[in-house]
Amino acid sequence: MRHPTLCWIALCLWVAPGFGQNSPTVAPTPAQKPVASTSQADVDAIQHLEDDWRKAEETTDIDLLQRILADDFVNLIPSGVGPGKAELIQNLQPHAGQAPPYTLATRDMRIYILGDTAIAAYVKTYVAKESGNVAHEDTTHIYVKDRGAWKLRMSRASVCPESGGRH
Repeated sequence: MRHPTLCWIALCLWVAPGFGQNSPTVAPTPAQKPVASTSQADVDAIQHLEDDWRKAEETTDIDLLQRILADDFVNLIPSGVGPGKAELIQNLQPHAGQAPPYTLATRDMRIYILGDTAIAAYVKTYVAKESGNVAHEDTTHIYVKDRGAWKLRMSRASVCPESGGRH
């Protein structure tokens, strides 16, 4: 009699989960929404900031740069440490509203959200308007969410070969 009881328990344990699969799905409440929706909103926000960064670079828009950059912005350029926020703004001020002497294209952007930190990594291609010279730059931007707003905290750029970049 003991053996049939064990078989019955095993059968119940095996069959019971199958009944739960047919139960109706309940939509999550706003407090239960998956983290992915927040991450997608953050990805969209970073993409928007990257679009604004490109626009600021293409038009020397000082106001956009002021809004995007953190006060303690760190700028790592191929030759070493570049100007921080205050010095960058000061250097660009005389050229405000002017197009730079190059065109700019970006490719292979990837955005990663890690809590209150976001990383945008991509390749920039600069083409000099006068000479047609081309330069490729591997770019990484690190954003930090400060009081609910994303700010560009660090930019790192290095020269990459013409055929380089991410695939």
